Amino acid sequence: MEKETETKKKTTKKKKEPVEKAPEVKEEKTEEIKEEKAEEVVAEPPKEEAPVVETPPKKKGNAGVVIAILISVIVTFLLLGGIVVLFISGFSAKKVRPETKKETVEKPVQSSPYRLSGNGLEDFDLYFLQLENNQTNKIYSPLSIKYALAMLNEGTDGRSHEQIKALIGDYKAKKYNNNEHMSFANAMFIRNTFKDNIKNSYIQTLEDEFGAEVIVDSFENAKPMNDWISNRTFNLINNLLDDDTVSEESFVLINALAIDMNWNNQIQCKEGRTIPCKRYYVKYQHEKYQDIVREIYGEFEKVNFNGQDVDAGTIGVSANRYDIIKELGEENIRKEVGAELQAYIDNGGEMCDKSFDEVMDNYMKELGSNYKRLDASTDFYFYTDNEIKVFAKDLKTYDDMTLQYVAVMPKEDSLQEYIEDVDSDELNEIIRDLKPIELESFKDGVVTKLHGSIPFFKYEYELDLIKDLKTLGVEDIFDINKSDMSKMLTNGKQYIDDAHHKAMIEFSNDGIKAAAVTTMGGAGSSSCFISFDHEYEVPVEEIDVTFDKPYLYIIRDKKSGEVWFAGTVYNPGNN
Repeated sequence: MEKETETKKKTTKKKKEPVEKAPEVKEEKTEEIKEEKAEEVVAEPPKEEAPVVETPPKKKGNAGVVIAILISVIVTFLLLGGIVVLFISGFSAKKVRPETKKETVEKPVQSSPYRLSGNGLEDFDLYFLQLENNQTNKIYSPLSIKYALAMLNEGTDGRSHEQIKALIGDYKAKKYNNNEHMSFANAMFIRNTFKDNIKNSYIQTLEDEFGAEVIVDSFENAKPMNDWISNRTFNLINNLLDDDTVSEESFVLINALAIDMNWNNQIQCKEGRTIPCKRYYVKYQHEKYQDIVREIYGEFEKVNFNGQDVDAGTIGVSANRYDIIKELGEENIRKEVGAELQAYIDNGGEMCDKSFDEVMDNYMKELGSNYKRLDASTDFYFYTDNEIKVFAKDLKTYDDMTLQYVAVMPKEDSLQEYIEDVDSDELNEIIRDLKPIELESFKDGVVTKLHGSIPFFKYEYELDLIKDLKTLGVEDIFDINKSDMSKMLTNGKQYIDDAHHKAMIEFSNDGIKAAAVTTMGGAGSSSCFISFDHEYEVPVEEIDVTFDKPYLYIIRDKKSGEVWFAGTVYNPGNN
């Protein structure tokens, strides 16, 4: 006999800690060092002053800005839409006021425990869940952050480059196809008076490696950039930048992506649908078993999520692996049912011109047809054990790319506790253990009834990205005295002074769009009906995949494993 569920054997994992700074090496106050310092501070002869490049006024007297915006839209589970916005902006200055400070030995760049080895699901993708592990709805895009870091690193050198490289490792920014369901685009907007400050080699890299558009603009207002963003996000991101912000910038790096995808089948059949659904009504002939997931024409049913009633889609599966004829014996069944059928006939029961043997043979045929029957209300994957519930569902495939939503709910631990311990190895193992809706996924010798409610939600979230990246060891790029972006600029000192990562997700029954369709149907009946029946009790085991407590989720590319989004749901009713 197969077990209904498999119990995962969790090993105690040593939690990865951010890289600690190497201790500073104190100076040896010797005469030799003093002499060397004296030689180092000898003033250089004056050089010809470089031509002044007009730059707009900045607050605090600085000029120039790098902004990387990453915007993502995902439509998942029932109706899912997501938006990710990533800003990276920085100041550049022709002259930097020297600071008087003690010389220290620079710490070596250490390898990061979150170093990426490729494009699959890795610890980096879960890191922001663990770092900002609070009881709130959260959504962010690891793909967005990795892509922005890869673009930024092409313009860095020295330790700034090494620190980012230590994190992104062997990650390769993939080019994605554009179609009516997915948009992926990059651009570099350059102020017309600042264009000579950007190295041609960096521009060429953006064009060749990232397919970026290079656009020279007056920066008089935000309309050109906002129009570009709107056009490449299916008009889901509008008026993101204001005129005052743009008027202060020297250049802007933008990465925008948007996805408008539907499920292959709705979670639950609804009236007016344009997406297919599976009607679900299970009634085994001659067995005392039935299961219904109702088609609702008004409001969705509610699930009590952490004490709050929220809209949810209802799912159901019935898998019959109980061979009743083999278990009870055909001779025994014929004897028991035959006696009752004869009593029915003796009491004047209608036989519709059927003989006793014909009715009995038909009864046995119908009873046997229940075995190996599989009914499901929608397409999905699942996994349960003593510690977690898992629900996964594929979005429709577009241009040979399939995104999959995977939700994991801890049963006993709080979500905060679970996030502290989970790592990519465990999550990858969970994904490998996902069971499709197939007979082989269910226990032999019983009828399995799987049922659940999956809540709908909509919310947004913003990461404290600079703080998070510094904790990951990316520090120098945010320090004007240490930043090295010499592969981007022809002259001047630049650093990244601002970075934001914002995301939004809407998770609903069928996707981001729906249209009205009405269907009607019915079944006829004959003029003669044999009302005789004998119903057997069958062994039933239940699997409950209702998500009624806080849980985490990822949205991943099934082929490459690339994680597009990760997040937590604490309050699905907080729209």
